[in-house]
Amino acid sequence: MPKGYALLPKGIAYKTLHCRKLTREAGMPLYVVMDKKTTLGLRAPKSIVSQVHLKAKDTLATRRAATSKRDAADIAKAAASLRFQFPKISTSDEELVLKHGFKKHSGRVGRTGSIPLEKKVLLAVIAHIRHKHTEYDALLRSGTEREAARKLTRKKIETTMRTWGFTEDISWYFSSGKKAMNAKSKLHKRTATPMEDFDTDDSMDAEYVYVAA
Repeated sequence: MPKGYALLPKGIAYKTLHCRKLTREAGMPLYVVMDKKTTLGLRAPKSIVSQVHLKAKDTLATRRAATSKRDAADIAKAAASLRFQFPKISTSDEELVLKHGFKKHSGRVGRTGSIPLEKKVLLAVIAHIRHKHTEYDALLRSGTEREAARKLTRKKIETTMRTWGFTEDISWYFSSGKKAMNAKSKLHKRTATPMEDFDTDDSMDAEYVYVAA
């Protein structure tokens, strides 16, 4: 390991990306520090690590303001889609769906970047109804199997959705056929927390040197 290098811990995407960029521009080697299969961070020239920390501190307020503005715009779009699909939903339920289904860093479907907004809203509403307007959680606590609990609460979920003004077909979500299961499986695989909430995956860059912690 060359002298004059320091560790930049993983965790803040802004710092990770700028550390990579500045080290590359300086023509210096950049090391990805690993503990078995876990990435701990980057090891870069101390001067660059210090510069990255300083720049992150200086731009923190601006970045937070930009993030808040972007998040507010996303919530506004979600709210519009929610009202369009469920025109009779109560204000309190609407607020809860937006608050919990679209909470940042939650890993919930509303924060997924790969699913169309209309589908995000629909799935967020279904989850909200299941947990807040049915006996689903109580059934699980009593020992009922997850799939059985879902079947027992299906009718109440569908009824509530119709009461809230939803008019589209929803049978695909509740179907147990092979085709429906494959569709839901693909959908759930796409609901991972978006990359924007974490560091960029270091393993994607073959130009870097990987070292043990």
